[in-house]
Amino acid sequence: MARRTPKATDPAQPTALVASAKRYKIDRGDSDPMKARSTDESWQRGVWHFFDTVGEYRFAAEWVGAQLSRAILFATYDDGNGPKRVKPNTPADQSMDTFFGGRDGQAEMLATVGVHYTVPGECFFVGQTVNGIEEWTVEPASKVKRGADGNWTLYGEPLPSGSSVIRTWRPHPNNPRKANSPSRAALPILSEIERLTMHVAAQVDSRLASAGILFLPKEMTFSAEGVRNADGSTATGGSASTFVKALYDVMSTGITNREDASALVPIVITAEAEYLDKANLMTFWTDLDENAIELRKEALRRLGLALDMPPEIVTGTGEMNHWGAWAVDEAAIKSHTEPLLMRIANDIAKGFLRPALIEAYGLPPEEARKYGVGIDTSEMRLRPNRSKEALELHDRGELSSTALLRETGFDPEDAPDETERRTWLLRKIAQQTTTPEVVAQAAAMLGLPLSVPEPDGSVGNERTHEAPSLQEHPEQGPPSEAALTAAALEAAAEQMVFRALERAGNRLKSKVRAAKMPGVEAPELYLWHTVSTEMAEELLEGAWDRVARFAPGLGTTADLLTPVLDSYCRVLLTEKKPHSRELLSQYLALTKVAR
Repeated sequence: MARRTPKATDPAQPTALVASAKRYKIDRGDSDPMKARSTDESWQRGVWHFFDTVGEYRFAAEWVGAQLSRAILFATYDDGNGPKRVKPNTPADQSMDTFFGGRDGQAEMLATVGVHYTVPGECFFVGQTVNGIEEWTVEPASKVKRGADGNWTLYGEPLPSGSSVIRTWRPHPNNPRKANSPSRAALPILSEIERLTMHVAAQVDSRLASAGILFLPKEMTFSAEGVRNADGSTATGGSASTFVKALYDVMSTGITNREDASALVPIVITAEAEYLDKANLMTFWTDLDENAIELRKEALRRLGLALDMPPEIVTGTGEMNHWGAWAVDEAAIKSHTEPLLMRIANDIAKGFLRPALIEAYGLPPEEARKYGVGIDTSEMRLRPNRSKEALELHDRGELSSTALLRETGFDPEDAPDETERRTWLLRKIAQQTTTPEVVAQAAAMLGLPLSVPEPDGSVGNERTHEAPSLQEHPEQGPPSEAALTAAALEAAAEQMVFRALERAGNRLKSKVRAAKMPGVEAPELYLWHTVSTEMAEELLEGAWDRVARFAPGLGTTADLLTPVLDSYCRVLLTEKKPHSRELLSQYLALTKVAR
């Protein structure tokens, strides 16, 4: 609805009709009480009737409320670059916290408003001061009245002075002061559903009223044994009453005792041939009308199309797979729920937040107009499972630990504290399942210097990973014997690692039938399969038998080199880490294998 720009000579407009929300103060009055709301219209009473009688319609209305209740409301401020969420503990943020008591109360409020917006298309927010605290409720439009004298009543009781009344409604395109809802156009469909349901129920009731009347010709005689009546007398001969009594007894026995032979053996009757086709059964019902069932299904489909939601919400998604159901939910959020939430949030901003900032905090109206109410619908969406990607990015240092916890479904308080982190690092080192990065992190947390080999081959206790200065290397010359020995150690160790991974890959093929992958060489096969700690033990068995033969020529011993290579390969296998010369070099240096 277009708004008239106030002129400079116009008075302040605290009671002007603005869009689809209006706020009233009980002690302030209004020049035109009819602006508050239209009279209770008959179509609104009709849709409330169907809300109580048509279960599918009630479910649809409450589904809208349930969707809205999962949204989060917050105050925003537009500085000219688009609305942004306000900072905590600011006047706007504090005002929103008082509206319906914060997030929990606002969720319940949105659920109720969703039902009202679907059924009559309007409702009232009523704020009353109770024990010094302003408490808000959502009230039906038919229960909030304002008389010609300007006095407001709620359920016939006058509201106390100082109370706040905010009307929120869907404006009708042809008369914006009146409320509108999708249920108004669905009234004929709802009436059809109700009548079809009554028609089917009447057919069922007619079957339960009586079993009908069996007409037998009086000339027909039956061969039947004597049957004892309820009064103790015995009916004998071939009369119709004797036959009916015998028929009743046999059927009663078959119903109460399914194991009795009478439930399976047919009743044998002999009568004159000329009268056998004269018996006639008259019933008081009609057969169940299959067309009525189909018509009711079609009416439900039309109801789903008429309401503000995907039709599948009313007709059901039983024949859909989970992807189809997800698409329906996503379409419901984008095309139906979010637009409705934006309307409600705009009404709250105009009817509550901005007047509250003006009255409670003295903001000028021009400044108050920059504030609004935003919505967060992230909690109502099905979030994709990104835990695998989060773990990979965290391992590469591209994702924070907080984001990792969030994407894997944990809370920030689930993260380990400093003591738990140190304990975990020490345990990893003790189990020899560490990587150079873990060792470096543990040394830094424990306050220990990280030793590296000296140029002369010795290990310094005070050296760290800081880059050497120019004074330490004033000139470059041919590599020293120690440097050549370290390079030879790295090259030989890499060959041993490659051979061990090749053996592990070949054994993996024999142990796991699905491990054979075309185009993947044996040393890299472990990258495609999960290897447990126990399996790694079997895959690396006998891989280091030749280390003792070559270790002395590399400036080390088998006792030092074998545990390092074995631990390194175990980490690669169990953590699916690709082998690299740089990683192996750091591992050899940090574990002090060179002498």
